[in-house]
Amino acid sequence: MKRLAAALFVLSAAAPALAQDELVGFRVREWYARVSGTVEADSSGLGSTTIDLDHDIGLGDRNWTPELQAYLHLPVLGRIYGGWWHLHDTGHETLSEQIDYANQSFAVGTPVNSEFTLDVGYLTYEFAFPTIPLGNLLKLELAVSAGARAIRGDASISDGSQSAHDNGIIGFPTLGAHVTLKLFDYIRTEVEVQGLVFRYSNNEVHYIETFAEATVEPLPWVFAGVGYKLAVVNLQHSASNSFHVDIDISGIYLTVGVRF
Repeated sequence: MKRLAAALFVLSAAAPALAQDELVGFRVREWYARVSGTVEADSSGLGSTTIDLDHDIGLGDRNWTPELQAYLHLPVLGRIYGGWWHLHDTGHETLSEQIDYANQSFAVGTPVNSEFTLDVGYLTYEFAFPTIPLGNLLKLELAVSAGARAIRGDASISDGSQSAHDNGIIGFPTLGAHVTLKLFDYIRTEVEVQGLVFRYSNNEVHYIETFAEATVEPLPWVFAGVGYKLAVVNLQHSASNSFHVDIDISGIYLTVGVRF
């Protein structure tokens, strides 16, 4: 009974804070992101080279990377977020060393075209603790979350006479924390971290995704702002068709959305 009473007390304390929060929201981010790191693929025992995306095959320019996110607030229970972001980069480079990728070999001095695509979809449940007032103007909200990510990567290299292509998809759980600071209910700053180290079967995942954001609400229900986002993705699949992706994606972004 004591535990039940304590749980009801926590929920009743959280209810007034949650009741004042928006019920639904939708946002669009345009992330000016740069990808750096390495990829490696071995399809049938030919061997593979650890390929530096920038130095070896000319990737690494900043590209506009869209993200869509929607959420539903369930009073007392918490929020459910769903979203997707998409990175696409292309490059051109003359090889300074031989590379082997996805059962194809490319010689030194060969001009190659490359393409890299990454899609990340996510679903997250978040529970926010009762809002903490900081004086008359500021409100602090702390939240914890659990969710799942699905990542699909696709990379190709071609020299006009041959093309090497490899892709893979992987899913894994995540845990996270979210801090929100509100000023006058019209200005808010947010910091969030999501990630996990996870192993199963022939797969190993090291993943961190974090952002810091500041937004204003110039019109009722409409907000806009800027932020900085970083994703660290290290995926390894060890089998007859193996691949290893170890990349960082980072940059500033613009965001607009509605919440009511």
